[in-house]
Amino acid sequence: MGIFSWIRRHIVQTGGSRWPLVLLAGIALFGCRPAEPTPSDDEPASAAQVSVTGVDKTSFNATGSTVKFAISGETLDTAPGSVLVLHNDAKVPDAAVQVTSTEVTLPSVAEEGLNELTLIARDSKGLGITYETRFWAGSQSLLVQVVNQGGQPVTDAAVTIRLNDDQSVRAQATSGGGQATFTNLPDRTFILEAKDSSNRFASLAAIIGDSPKLVLRGFDPPSAVDNNDFSQGTNGWKLDTDGDGKAPVEIVPHVEGSISSMPASAATLPRLERRPGFIAPAPWTRAATAPQADDMDLVLNTSGEGPQSISRTFTIKPGTKNVTVRYRFITSEVPGGYFGTKYNDYFSVSIRSQKGGGAVAESNSMNGLGLSAFDASGATAWREQDLPVDEEGDTIQVDLTVANVADDLLDSQVVMDIVEEKKLKITKLQLNDIDNTALQYLSTSAHTYFSGNTRIHGTITVEGAKDDSLTSLELEVLEGGAVVARANLAAGAQGTLLTTFGDDEKVEITNSQLLFELPSAQAAAVNQQNNGNLTLRARAKSQNGEEATKESGAVQKLVRYTGNNRYGGRDEGVGGDDWVKPSVRTVIEHFAGLTWGDFSNMNGGQFAPHQTHNDGNDADGWFNGYNARDAATAQTILGHLNDATYGSRILTVYVTYQQANGNAFWEAIRDVTLNDGRQARDVIRPLGGHTTHFHWIVSE
Repeated sequence: MGIFSWIRRHIVQTGGSRWPLVLLAGIALFGCRPAEPTPSDDEPASAAQVSVTGVDKTSFNATGSTVKFAISGETLDTAPGSVLVLHNDAKVPDAAVQVTSTEVTLPSVAEEGLNELTLIARDSKGLGITYETRFWAGSQSLLVQVVNQGGQPVTDAAVTIRLNDDQSVRAQATSGGGQATFTNLPDRTFILEAKDSSNRFASLAAIIGDSPKLVLRGFDPPSAVDNNDFSQGTNGWKLDTDGDGKAPVEIVPHVEGSISSMPASAATLPRLERRPGFIAPAPWTRAATAPQADDMDLVLNTSGEGPQSISRTFTIKPGTKNVTVRYRFITSEVPGGYFGTKYNDYFSVSIRSQKGGGAVAESNSMNGLGLSAFDASGATAWREQDLPVDEEGDTIQVDLTVANVADDLLDSQVVMDIVEEKKLKITKLQLNDIDNTALQYLSTSAHTYFSGNTRIHGTITVEGAKDDSLTSLELEVLEGGAVVARANLAAGAQGTLLTTFGDDEKVEITNSQLLFELPSAQAAAVNQQNNGNLTLRARAKSQNGEEATKESGAVQKLVRYTGNNRYGGRDEGVGGDDWVKPSVRTVIEHFAGLTWGDFSNMNGGQFAPHQTHNDGNDADGWFNGYNARDAATAQTILGHLNDATYGSRILTVYVTYQQANGNAFWEAIRDVTLNDGRQARDVIRPLGGHTTHFHWIVSE
């Protein structure tokens, strides 16, 4: 048999791709061989389950708290060097880590502020264990007074304090004697709310050192003026909370899109001008897009330091299922360059029902919303609050508050578009990943997987009048306060949802399935260069002309790595393996001479057979000579870690090797201090399943 006939009949496959015939001919004829193959090792997951005790990620924890990682389902390898803990990306000294076969203890580890802990360990079978947790700790306290509008103490109010940076972190107390004290607080901004048994309500932003007083507001007499759309100016609205009728409000034409930018001088004000004698910039002009003269908005402005408030009380029409308030927050602190500072202006929008006893509110601030919530002029997208009400009739009160914080130099506004009485409402919305776990990330680049669609699973319930029908349902993707992309209702969900509400007065999908598809062209409209959160919001429209929205919350964006230096298949069945955070992609693209395998799959989440690769921070790679895992291999990896630009961003490198005398790889890294001061042995971790590829964990 001729050599080329033999080659054609014995074509070799490696990593899912065929070796070119010319190369194989060279191997056969001249005895040379190609670069080492780069198949992915199996990465079997440890059976270990990790839980955390000693701190609570949804509460305020005391500084100096001890944290324990409890291990079940498997035992730990307790040999020296087998367990590594990172605290805010810095290694916890070995002497401060107590290890047994079932527990890792960090005595007195909690520091003031945000604490992020990463456990990197091996189980007794040599399989890797990685677990991350985060919590807030503090040593400060805050005494909160709660009084009625007459200034008398309120003794039965439920008082809630929420961390403005992460409003899932909260604590509650009852205002015994008209006071509530909160402890273990970090030196941050907080949102305070109080509500009593009569549905009186108050909210306020506060920082450590303040003496906050929550003044509970009851229900005013309902207005007989039908003016929820401001067609009659401010008639029917109470323009003050202290009887002077001087709240700084104005009625302006509605602008749906972005307002005009602040003057250029306002965007470049040096911070040193935040002092006596500082002259604030001129107010911005409002109309960037053509205003609608027959559609008016109410604007509540700040005036001086502290809050300004207005309200409206009215009786709903029979048959109303819910009341919706549509509004946006605008602050000149953002274009002024003060995002992230103490000049953290805030707002509150609340709706209460007197008969039903229900209440909803959004109390938030510039820093709490995050910079991505604002456009360049400092305006958020339009936001909505919905309150279910008694269909037989109810009295509703809407309260608005906006406040300058720390000084009165740059103003903020709450803009109210309309207060609507509706029968259409999205009552339930749960968005999931393609494996039907809660959606935490969203793939937002052009791609060809699933016919060019990013898939979003979930469940939803939409309620409406029995003689009405749902005509459209879409998912909006918001970035920088604006809708940048829209996902379509999946074909398989349309028959169930796009129909009449009927006697049940609802349509719903209760078992998680493919719900929305984000077309590739829409996904590519998301900013591809910067990390950030995206807000997802479902929008429903009915045959009777009503609209309803419901936010699902924030997810982190993932983008696609499109380089050709890849090995293995692309895992099309899970939406590809190309997905990383934008800042991680920058690191990957920086290093030459590397070939890449798996990153994360579509929308992140579980990615078999990996234990990690779920959040856009992981990358499997290979370079020529890696498989030897000898001293030369070690020197190449040390070169990556000592890279002046991005070496310190590589937090962990997994390689299969033995920490034993005589192991060339181990001896080459054992006593090496990296250029950034880290010990190489703490970064390059031994882990099975990495004989033919390494694994990076890259920081954001």
